[in-house]
Amino acid sequence: MKRSLPFFRTAPRVLLLIASLMLGGEINAQEPGPKANPAKPNILLILVDDMGYGDPQCFNPKSRLETPAINRLAREGLMFTDAHSPHSTCIASRYGLLTGRYPVRDRWRHISPEKLTLPKLLKRNGYHTSMVGKWHLGFDNFKGRDGTAKKNMTGGPVDRGFDEFFGLWGSLDQPPYFYMKNREAVQMPTEDGAGKDYWSEDRFYNGNWLPGKIAPNFKHVEVTPRLTAEAIKYIDRLADKEKPFFLYLAFPSPHGPWVPTDEFKGSSPIGVYGDFAQQVDHSIGQVLKALDDNGITENTLVIFSSDNGPVWYQRDRRKYNHSSASIYSGMKGDTWEGGHRIPFVVRWPALVKPNGVSDSMIGFTDIMATFADLVGDEFTESATTDSQSFFPILKVNTRHQVRETLIVNFKATAFRHNNWKLITEKGPGGFTRPHWDGNPAEEPAGQLYDLAVDSSEENNLWDKMPEKVNELRRMLEAEKADQNQDN
Repeated sequence: MKRSLPFFRTAPRVLLLIASLMLGGEINAQEPGPKANPAKPNILLILVDDMGYGDPQCFNPKSRLETPAINRLAREGLMFTDAHSPHSTCIASRYGLLTGRYPVRDRWRHISPEKLTLPKLLKRNGYHTSMVGKWHLGFDNFKGRDGTAKKNMTGGPVDRGFDEFFGLWGSLDQPPYFYMKNREAVQMPTEDGAGKDYWSEDRFYNGNWLPGKIAPNFKHVEVTPRLTAEAIKYIDRLADKEKPFFLYLAFPSPHGPWVPTDEFKGSSPIGVYGDFAQQVDHSIGQVLKALDDNGITENTLVIFSSDNGPVWYQRDRRKYNHSSASIYSGMKGDTWEGGHRIPFVVRWPALVKPNGVSDSMIGFTDIMATFADLVGDEFTESATTDSQSFFPILKVNTRHQVRETLIVNFKATAFRHNNWKLITEKGPGGFTRPHWDGNPAEEPAGQLYDLAVDSSEENNLWDKMPEKVNELRRMLEAEKADQNQDN
């Protein structure tokens, strides 16, 4: 049965061509010959929170947001148009990013001490490693939702490979609210903070956050500028060192609460979310300027992405004539493409040619193998095929295809085999309310889409192609069973 998507039905490649021309760039297919391999680069991994594929102008020429910093990265680097987070929610996607493993394999709310992580990999190859921003992967002796915090909290970033950490334990809408430095709270959350119980579709709107304990000097509106300043301080401090650095800058924004500073209030045509998203882009621009000012842009590898899709309902698409997920159905939490297809840009002027576009399917888990290739690490801990290197694409060949299959989410699973996509349950599986043309009870038990001709997942082929459904289900089960859980 066909499901209608009200907005933005256009072929992705055509959209990107238009975007590139609008931004003064060119689409490069395959460049003749690689650049010489440079020295080990500094690495800056920028992860924003809940920004959709359709928000940056470089990925969506119909975007109503101004994103000059992200556009600059795309113009000076390489865009991936088929990149995915391993889950469509915050915690699990970050687990896959930092471990190179599908969260379906592990107890993903906390990284166990023996697991290889990106900072561990780079640290053993001579890097100084730092994290600034949102951790959200647990501590040994701290439970955030009950409002408690300890003076010394182990099991976090500095116990999982980072030399230093400044940031938040979790999301900006969940108490307790306080900054951490390494293992300690900068100020303990001792006061009762005002907030709002918001368990509805409006949960992220209008600057709402849950009530709970808060540090005396903590102000939600100051968090994004503060983290930006901390990242710049780190770059300034490490730029002239002989040892390369790895900075994981994990903004907790534009995830709710949407709290733009006065400078950005009213700056966008799509409401407070747009204001906040444009502030995040401005912060990215400030961090890129720090690389410029220190003269290290040429040999700094910058990766920009978002942890999952946006919180942007159908009513928001209609009200603002803007789709944060571009042509894709769904949003954060969903198995539909809008939940996990994310903007992904790589810039490394010393090696990567500008104005590039790759349509290779990649996932967050692939960053691990790519970094191993980059530094010449044999990556002996690779116990699964969850991580596949996209380093060949960076060196010369934007047409190189990294992988044939990809697993996203775990309860209602999305499974890709080339352009075919299987979803093991009916409906979006997350935050979106299904909008069927007919009776939901009459819908097939699962979903099958051919993304080559149906990028918006409007035409479910489950009942029409049972042999393909069974083939993909067998492939999915084989991949899931390939390794024991919790390796």
